[in-house]
Amino acid sequence: RRPLVWIRRGTMGKSTKSAAAPPDTISLHRKLDPIYECVDTGQNKAALKLIGDLLKKYPTLQIARVLKGITLSRMGMEDQGMELCEEVRAEGPADDTVLNTLALFYKNVGAAQQQVEMFEQASERDPRNSEHLTLLFQAYARAYDFVKQQQCAMKLYRLTNNPKHVMWAICAMLMQADANPTALALAAGLCSKLEAKGSIVDRESLLVYARVLRESGQGDKALELLEGDLGERLLPMAAERAVLCATQAAALGKMESAANHWRAVLTHAPDDWA
Repeated sequence: RRPLVWIRRGTMGKSTKSAAAPPDTISLHRKLDPIYECVDTGQNKAALKLIGDLLKKYPTLQIARVLKGITLSRMGMEDQGMELCEEVRAEGPADDTVLNTLALFYKNVGAAQQQVEMFEQASERDPRNSEHLTLLFQAYARAYDFVKQQQCAMKLYRLTNNPKHVMWAICAMLMQADANPTALALAAGLCSKLEAKGSIVDRESLLVYARVLRESGQGDKALELLEGDLGERLLPMAAERAVLCATQAAALGKMESAANHWRAVLTHAPDDWA
């Protein structure tokens, strides 16, 4: 169970309904800290009591209601917890702390679609918020909606101009390959553009590029990539690179090349027989 300490920030949100003015952020943190401690350590009855006291004074405080929902769920009252959290979601929370705590609840109860809808609403309200788009990208992954995951990644790229988001889109295309073979061709084209721009800059991106080439029927190009300068630069562990090259060469039926690479493995890692 992931602790709640990672989301203790923000103003914690308030409903648009009339209620007592919420306490200032510092005061609120002071009131919430013992609640987080109880929830994180499984002291659910104590957490409920503290939350109840807080809600008596601030009955529409979103973070308190979500924490109550989490606590009820952990006590086996998942329906009541879901009802509370759905009420908060319907209010359209904008505070990151409330959104992240709701996301934790939905993740814990396996409610992937609710999490997607929540972050879709948040992104619609603030379309230039890259954090919300990133969380939406992750929510689409948990919901296995790879088409929307790809679209979300490209929105992030247009917003940030960071090539890693194109690579995120490429990964989503890989996940669509069985149902949509044209996705592989598009992924290969995007990889080629990233390489031309010098934007393949880390091991993970290189391995994704090689996989795209391999799965799109361009195994020879995948081997060239691994054997070339880019492979040498981004795969600094010689033994690992040799294993990848040997495996790819063997898949292409290039047994002499594969044998040479396997000999290189023995040279670079003579004690590694795994």
